Amino acid sequence: MKLSVSLPEVDVQFIDEYLSRGEGGSRSAVIQLALGLLRESSMREEYAVAFAEWDASDDAALWESTAADDFVVVDAAR
Repeated sequence: MKLSVSLPEVDVQFIDEYLSRGEGGSRSAVIQLALGLLRESSMREEYAVAFAEWDASDDAALWESTAADDFVVVDAAR
């Protein structure tokens, strides 16, 4: 899919400097990389919220009491 964007000159210069260091293959590739990093950053925040919700739940306390019983699973030799 093709998309046209308007960027300030400073952003275009940054993309071109990034390319001149041998990073990425094209301006589009650099922008795709940046979008991937934004996506990853967003996922980190979503995971942090999910873990905080889990930690605050009654289920977390129940799970911790079960998981903390030092039960060790041993895979029997066949």
